[in-house]
Amino acid sequence: MGIKAPLDLDAIYRPIEAEMERLDEFLRGEFQATEPFLHEILDHVAGFGGKRLRPALLFLCARLVGGEVDEESVRIGGVIEMVHTATLVHDDLLDGAAMRRRMDTVHERWGERPSILIGDFIYSRAFQLSTSVPGMAEALSEATNKICAGELLQIGSRFKSDLSEEAYFEIIEKKTAVLHSLACELGGVFSGLDAARSRALGGVGMDLGMAFQVVDDCLDYAGEENVVGKSLGTDLRQGKLTLPLIYLRDSLDEADSRWLQTALSAPMEEAVETRIHEMVRNGGVLVRSFERAQAFVQSARDTLDGICALDDVEVCGPVRQSLELAAEFVISREL
Repeated sequence: MGIKAPLDLDAIYRPIEAEMERLDEFLRGEFQATEPFLHEILDHVAGFGGKRLRPALLFLCARLVGGEVDEESVRIGGVIEMVHTATLVHDDLLDGAAMRRRMDTVHERWGERPSILIGDFIYSRAFQLSTSVPGMAEALSEATNKICAGELLQIGSRFKSDLSEEAYFEIIEKKTAVLHSLACELGGVFSGLDAARSRALGGVGMDLGMAFQVVDDCLDYAGEENVVGKSLGTDLRQGKLTLPLIYLRDSLDEADSRWLQTALSAPMEEAVETRIHEMVRNGGVLVRSFERAQAFVQSARDTLDGICALDDVEVCGPVRQSLELAAEFVISREL
């Protein structure tokens, strides 16, 4: 697929080390409870914490033009990470995934009801925290509403073998990229940038989020579970047409395309699933999908260049470099 070895996240986060430490301390406090059963599940879910990319983008965008990351910024970064974590818990249940961060998923260990409720518990706590910062509850509720709409669009598109590339991009924009966009835009807000430039930073996040999800969908076919750390192969099993499958369908001759669309229109036997996986891996569509992810990243870089080139903006060089590295990480990651 052409993906290089993943970058060192420590290098990306170096200008915001102190902020990331404050974030970790904040989240440790939030993933605790006095009730033993609730604490047990929260402590397990806390182990899903991985890259912390979304709050890192908020901090980097806040620091890009010399802004400070105060306690309110750290709290909202934590809230965004909590919303992301809640979506992971629910996604794992919807996808029937057994593993996340090399750990049992919540529904795998405790069942469906605790999985639904712990996700709701984290969501509601995130909203409660957001009300302490003016304007944040509205921004967060709008983003979360879009995430839910994206998930519903994806569920409604299951086993639709004629799903278009445009419809796929609408789904991933809402279910994934919107949270990256919110993080970057709020970074601009916290730094004191005007609304237009904050929205431009949101566009950087949107492009990075789109690229992130396209790569994620490629890893579902090309990744290795012991490296990625989560269940793979669930997209095809759940009837999700992601970009590699859309490109495969559109690249085949009429007879093979008709066979594939018939296979994708309903749950399939393991032998058919295996054949489709081989077709994806061998058909050149992963390279094409990866190139589409690279185009999103280039768009993010172009927008960032425009923001940093403005005469009245004094850009922090190390932070700009870290944002560039974060963009590179999105398309080079293997996890």
